[in-house]
Amino acid sequence: MKKFISFALIAILFLTPIPFLGTKQTVSAQSISNYDTAVKQGEKVKALNSLLNSAIKDTDLEKINNNYDSLTTEVKKLEQSIGKVSGSTNRKKLSNTYLVPAKVTIERVIYEVSQYRLLGQVFDLIDNEETTKAESNMMKLERLKKRAVAIKQAGGYEELPFAINEKLRKFEALFQGDILYQRMFKYEDAINAGKIEALNQLYDNMTKQLKLTQQRIGQVPGAENREFMNEYYVTPAKVLIERTIYEISQYRLLISIKNDIEKGTIDTEGIKQKLATLDRLKDRAAKIKETGGYDPLPLKIEQTLKELEALVTPQKFGDR
Repeated sequence: MKKFISFALIAILFLTPIPFLGTKQTVSAQSISNYDTAVKQGEKVKALNSLLNSAIKDTDLEKINNNYDSLTTEVKKLEQSIGKVSGSTNRKKLSNTYLVPAKVTIERVIYEVSQYRLLGQVFDLIDNEETTKAESNMMKLERLKKRAVAIKQAGGYEELPFAINEKLRKFEALFQGDILYQRMFKYEDAINAGKIEALNQLYDNMTKQLKLTQQRIGQVPGAENREFMNEYYVTPAKVLIERTIYEISQYRLLISIKNDIEKGTIDTEGIKQKLATLDRLKDRAAKIKETGGYDPLPLKIEQTLKELEALVTPQKFGDR
């Protein structure tokens, strides 16, 4: 009986496939397949990385932008492929060979690509006359530039060709100039309409955009480029500001006196002092207009200022 059982067991063992042997062979084959797949994907990433580096070397922003997306997409696939490979040594080798160089290239240009794309959005917003949104995006650009400097310094990445930054700064200055130009149109419309209240509302942002334009033009390489941009954008804006600066100052002073009177926070002597300042502003305005040869403002602006002055000037101050 014991022999019968032994022969039976032997027969069962030889006739029945041993599951763990088959599984081991399957895992081994799958492991090889996963490794080969990762290598194939790695070679694809390597080729795309080479293309992006060539675009960087050529300082071709459009190609950099396009190749960046292709590389980042394939890098994600490579990470997934490497994750399926058995053995930490194999994964490390694949990562060092293909993944790390590609990620370094991506980190080198990520902020420049972001700036390029943000400037593209600014261009579209300007084209659609969405000036406020364009201004907001230009402020985002400033944050991107600062972040880029910090990251590059911390990561110790190889510097990009200087021409890439030069091209970005030129685009930035041109689009900032276009923003200023659109603000100038609105400001000039308010001047022509004789609306001192509207000018007062537009003035601060107008001067802000003028200052930003000057700063960004200052970052553009080439004296001729800067001279052209200043002549085209800055000079006309300065003329508009100079034409109205003293009228805006008078308007704000008169509104300040009016508010003080209504709140009861100013006395007779205080009013006299502020009205004396008003006289100096008017004298200064007349001299500047005469010296600079600026076009006179519409009479409506002068009339509005006189009406405001009459409101805040007690009769006994008539001979001040």
